[in-house]
Amino acid sequence: AGRRTGEGYFSFDGRELVFQSEREPGNPFYQIYRMRLATGETTRISPGIGRATCAYFHPDGRRILFASTHEDPDAELAQAIELEKRAKGETARYSWDFDPAYDLFLAEPDGRLTALAKAPGYDAEGSISPDGRLVVFASNRHARSDALSAEDRERLVVDPAYFVDLYLLELETGRTRQLTTTRGYDGGPFFSADGRRIVFRRFSEDGARAEIHSIALDGSDDRALTKLGAMS
Repeated sequence: AGRRTGEGYFSFDGRELVFQSEREPGNPFYQIYRMRLATGETTRISPGIGRATCAYFHPDGRRILFASTHEDPDAELAQAIELEKRAKGETARYSWDFDPAYDLFLAEPDGRLTALAKAPGYDAEGSISPDGRLVVFASNRHARSDALSAEDRERLVVDPAYFVDLYLLELETGRTRQLTTTRGYDGGPFFSADGRRIVFRRFSEDGARAEIHSIALDGSDDRALTKLGAMS
């Protein structure tokens, strides 16, 4: 259904799927949907406004983590501009948008949304540890708050992905800490099955190549798992 669909992940019991899809006429951007595999019944989880992405089930099977721009005051304006472009046939090649209005939200079964660790900058690509205590996510928030050189300020405008690193969030306390500091985009993080390590992709500084890496939860013991010199 719809124009495009992706980022599908199973619930921990394997009975449901959460995914992002562009399928509603009034919004040209992804929203988050939950599907029961046995029946195909599908329900939208995100508010329906702005962009939404990177959903992931909490181990309890009831809550869902995702990123969204629905609290951006210009969210509906961005939708209208994109729809107008498409009506004129002005469609560009698809590329990922590191929208600085992305924030993390936890959706409750009753539809309530809890904002997590809000800060200026791109916050997305989150996943939850097997014990449900931790969230690992990708963010360039430090580039919005740190003192940057003139060169880096210019680069942040044209290449925000270059400043994306991994962060760890404790759900109970809200405490957040940065795990990686390497130049270039670190993203797509997931916990190992025992919850003791994180696997992710690390891009080269020019964004042309990516290798798979693994680190411990404190950011130490960074291991390159691939050395292919390609987009891994």
